[in-house]
Amino acid sequence: MAATNRAWNLESFLDSLIVELDKARETLAVKAINKPLTYAVKDLNLELQLFPNYDGKKVRFTTAQPGQTGASKIGIQLGSITDQQIRKTTKEPTTRDDISIDIIEEIDEDTKDSLRKIGVSSVNDLEKVEKKNVDLEKVSNKKVNYKKLSKLLQKARRTNLPPSIQRASMSVSTEGKVLELEGNNLGIDRQFSPVAVFNGDLAEVLSCDTVSMQVRVDEKQFKEKDNVLVMALDPFTVLKININNPL
Repeated sequence: MAATNRAWNLESFLDSLIVELDKARETLAVKAINKPLTYAVKDLNLELQLFPNYDGKKVRFTTAQPGQTGASKIGIQLGSITDQQIRKTTKEPTTRDDISIDIIEEIDEDTKDSLRKIGVSSVNDLEKVEKKNVDLEKVSNKKVNYKKLSKLLQKARRTNLPPSIQRASMSVSTEGKVLELEGNNLGIDRQFSPVAVFNGDLAEVLSCDTVSMQVRVDEKQFKEKDNVLVMALDPFTVLKININNPL
């Protein structure tokens, strides 16, 4: 009996049910090619007899067997929703340059649960909350340390988006020599001012964004070969480049 009456959670049950309904709609789409008039499920109503079990975090259900008494009743009604309604009422999916909190091992499960309860599931979500000047510690009953969390998320984002240099060149102007670097994921932290050191001496960073960087250096610092440029792009990233032919 126990093997055929396992506990289940509501999310998995609804996901499976919705997948089946989507398959039915896809079948109807093919059938409509030859059958202009057919039948579809307008609304779906279910009434289940269940035994709920709450472990302090999650609710799971066991379906009542024939003859069992004392079960709770739960009713589920599914209706249709259009793609426009979904876009208006649902947050956008996690993008490639975003990071879900679920994959960050340094964040404990209690903190993840607290964040989900207030609608934060990714790095971009946290940044949106920060822009609204929301006090996360207050809304989470002091379960979320924002400063610690922010550092963990920034570190995770940088790990997911490592910097790379594709091209390096030199330009000469009245202000001196400027190293021009092109690549990907260079300056991704807008709140951090990059620092550059050329052959052991501090150099001036003229500009830095995600795909390019300009560094002005003293001509006296150049060597015929084995020039080294070290850049701190953010608190978690130090990039070292060897430049043999600066001219």
